[in-house]
Amino acid sequence: MKSFKLFHAMIALIALCVMPSAASAQTGGPFDLSWHTIDGGGIMVATGGPFTLAGTLGQADASEPLVGGAFSLSGGFWPGATGVGPCSGADFVEPFGTLDFFDVLAFLNAFTAMQPAADMNNDTVYDFFDVQIYLGLFAAGCP
Repeated sequence: MKSFKLFHAMIALIALCVMPSAASAQTGGPFDLSWHTIDGGGIMVATGGPFTLAGTLGQADASEPLVGGAFSLSGGFWPGATGVGPCSGADFVEPFGTLDFFDVLAFLNAFTAMQPAADMNNDTVYDFFDVQIYLGLFAAGCP
């Protein structure tokens, strides 16, 4: 009986190794993923708890907005994206690469509203230490 089970297990293993594996696109129901591209994209800044993630990889395909249920996906470049970003943590608003009164004002507004961008030491507490770090970054200027 043991050899019979072993024989069947060996046959099954050989069949799995010999059979070509086929990978095909997922289709069915309201979804069709029969085509693909290597892209990235997403939101510019995501925050959660003490963490902030900024950036993206690649670019979503340019197309009309794709809508399904409660979701919508718009492809293409981010509106207004210029490829120039902040020169330091103190550079809050455009024009990037220049630290001025408007950067300080934007920081103070974010600090008052307790927005994650103003939590300079990422401790989820908005206090003097955040202002001190911001002023140090502002005094250092843009590299």
